[in-house]
Amino acid sequence: MSNSETQTRILDAAWHLARRDGLNAVTVGAIAKAAGVSRQLVYFHFTNRAGLLVAMTRHQDTRSGFRERAWATRELDPVPAFEALVRAWLEYLPEILPIAYALEAAVITGDDGAVAWHDRMGELREAFQFAVQRLAAAGALADGWTVDAATDWVWARAQPSNRRHLVDERGWAAGDYVDRAVASILGEICGSPNV
Repeated sequence: MSNSETQTRILDAAWHLARRDGLNAVTVGAIAKAAGVSRQLVYFHFTNRAGLLVAMTRHQDTRSGFRERAWATRELDPVPAFEALVRAWLEYLPEILPIAYALEAAVITGDDGAVAWHDRMGELREAFQFAVQRLAAAGALADGWTVDAATDWVWARAQPSNRRHLVDERGWAAGDYVDRAVASILGEICGSPNV
């Protein structure tokens, strides 16, 4: 088995365990057992649990097609690209929610998952910043916004906890949440979705 195949096997086992049993189940020993490899081999590929969690979440973003969908938005004109990126993220959330909530909680508890949370959400913020910069360059950024402020606002509005509050706790239909969030963000940042 190649190094790449071994890594994929370990990452798939980690994702499966985390979804099924929660982030606390993602121990190096449990993953090694589930992947049919030694603990030493897990450490060889990922150094520590934090590195493993970062790689696991990056792997899921790629395997799910989200990363490709996000990059494809850059081929569109600025306003449709911005809308497509926000929508792609919000529609991707249900696939990763159990893990996203656990990683978000890890930021508060100081668990190794905090490293993965900052890595993935940092990359998401960079993608939003690129899209907002394109809006600004096209003259489509609403008055009163700087690129940094608009990026921060979109990034904050796209946090998984917002979905949890509205869909999980308040009973909104997932599609309604996505449609309303996209329309609201576009209205605020672009001034009008038809710019």
